[in-house]
Amino acid sequence: MALVGMRFASLSAGRLTSSTTANFPKVCVRYRSTHITHSPSLPSPRSRYLVLYRGSQTLNHLGLPRANNLQFQLCKLASFSTSASKATAISNAKAAQSRKWRIIARVAFYLRIPFLVLSVYGIGYQQGIMDYSREPAEMESNLMDTVLSGVGCTSAEEREKVLVAREGEWRTLLAKFRAEHPLHRAQDEEGYNEEYRRMVMMHNASIVGEKVVRVAQAYVRKKLTETVKEATEQMPPEILEDEKKLYQALLSIEEVQLWTRARAAMDGSWQYVLIPTPIPNAFVSEILPHRIFITTSMFERFIESQDELALVLGHEISHLILGHSSNQNVLEASFRTLEILLLSLDPTEGILSLAFMSFLASVRHAIGAVYSRENERQADELGIKLTAQACYDTRAASHVFHKMHRDNVESGKASSSSRAGWGGLLSFFDTHPPSDERFQTLLAESMHENKDKYDESCASLQKLFLEALKPGDSDR
Repeated sequence: MALVGMRFASLSAGRLTSSTTANFPKVCVRYRSTHITHSPSLPSPRSRYLVLYRGSQTLNHLGLPRANNLQFQLCKLASFSTSASKATAISNAKAAQSRKWRIIARVAFYLRIPFLVLSVYGIGYQQGIMDYSREPAEMESNLMDTVLSGVGCTSAEEREKVLVAREGEWRTLLAKFRAEHPLHRAQDEEGYNEEYRRMVMMHNASIVGEKVVRVAQAYVRKKLTETVKEATEQMPPEILEDEKKLYQALLSIEEVQLWTRARAAMDGSWQYVLIPTPIPNAFVSEILPHRIFITTSMFERFIESQDELALVLGHEISHLILGHSSNQNVLEASFRTLEILLLSLDPTEGILSLAFMSFLASVRHAIGAVYSRENERQADELGIKLTAQACYDTRAASHVFHKMHRDNVESGKASSSSRAGWGGLLSFFDTHPPSDERFQTLLAESMHENKDKYDESCASLQKLFLEALKPGDSDR
């Protein structure tokens, strides 16, 4: 800001003309309490002090005539000097630039967190692939140990009792067992009966599992064909004529991706694993593909027929077809990354982090439970369809969920949604819908999805398996 100049006001004693002030330096002139300014282009005085001039004095060094009855107070306003103004402007510019870079650095700090998480995940994933490629048998054994530990099969004695049947082995499974253990039956009939009972479980799991898998493979191929056909019907000719463009266009469609992944997951030879453990469970694991796991306790507590077994296995295979496990892993990783990002925003440097972590974990669990319940309903819907296509009685099969409901009520593990009062709020954290609700839904659905609906395909499937039984045993 430039210095202000001076100008003399009209007074009762006389008037100073503007030409008189032409040679005035850039100073502030004050008459009593009135400021009058002028802006000549002369250098400013160097004095930092007020200088008082009276009318009787001659301002020779300023080249001014005598001015009667005038009282001048000359002052320098250092804060308005040109150099000070420039310095202030430079300082403000530097401060603004500094604030800008601080904001950019802060944003970069927060944005790098998800990239770091993804990088760590990518490194671990690549390392897992390399380890598996170097020692596939050892890695598969380690993964199997992890899966078995997850359902309570931890001791070496229990793992020795794990039974594995490959595709087609159900034909001779029981006959081979009886042929290999005649002396064992005579010496220890109780132990023999226990082993034979588990072998019957294994036989049922493998024969029912193979039927459901074959039906599921056919269903996935059909859905993929229908989806591709519908997609290509809506594409312009220039894409249809170019194979590369057509392939890229198809892969960009979400439903095509779903059924393509489902076919890759279902195609191949399957194995059926029976695990001796008191924890009732059945599942399909993506870390050990093409395997169906089921525990002995699941048979002992809930499964009384092949119809019920078919619905349970069809439900689990439906999870794999619909990609629920992969989607759940992506959702979990996203929430974990978000948790880390939000925790880094803690202004108290960790004081609030403990409470914040507990809150975020509850939110993550509640949202994950919502997705999990929806996944279970979708798997029930597709599972009963596969059960009907595999020629099993879906109405009888649905009672397995009624037995699960009764077991939950008797053991005090009923779904939170069935509790009165505030207990019902805990249903937000239930990962499965209430068993009784699922039973009622499946029972109603069995009126539409049953083996009578698929008479033709059931006849051919039954004929296929009857022929497969001829060279082996017929025990069930």
